[in-house]
Amino acid sequence: MTHKKQQNPAPAAIRAGFSGAKPITKLNSDYIKNSINPLDFYRSVLGELHKQGRRGWIDGGLCPFHTDTKPGSFRINTTTGAFKCFACGHAGRDIIAFTRLVYDLSFKDALAQLSRDWGLS
Repeated sequence: MTHKKQQNPAPAAIRAGFSGAKPITKLNSDYIKNSINPLDFYRSVLGELHKQGRRGWIDGGLCPFHTDTKPGSFRINTTTGAFKCFACGHAGRDIIAFTRLVYDLSFKDALAQLSRDWGLS
């Protein structure tokens, strides 16, 4: 009778002594989203923004995802960082999604770029 060595079913992070707390690093998405004010972020990328609308949504000017000629179709939320273009349909939940789409980056690369651009460590 051959005995199989029993494998530890716990993920490697737990076996390695991971405590479960998220370290605050430059690539932690929650840290990045909480450190960058969405209004400041969109002002730096899009330039001048128009006045506040309902529930934090404002006119973001011309959509950066297509050849837009009609201001007003691109909206951003200054509280959450969400964005939506009602002309082309591009949308996202936060500044990380915006960065990924605008610069065609992976999630990890978008975090790295935001961290670098905003001096987060």
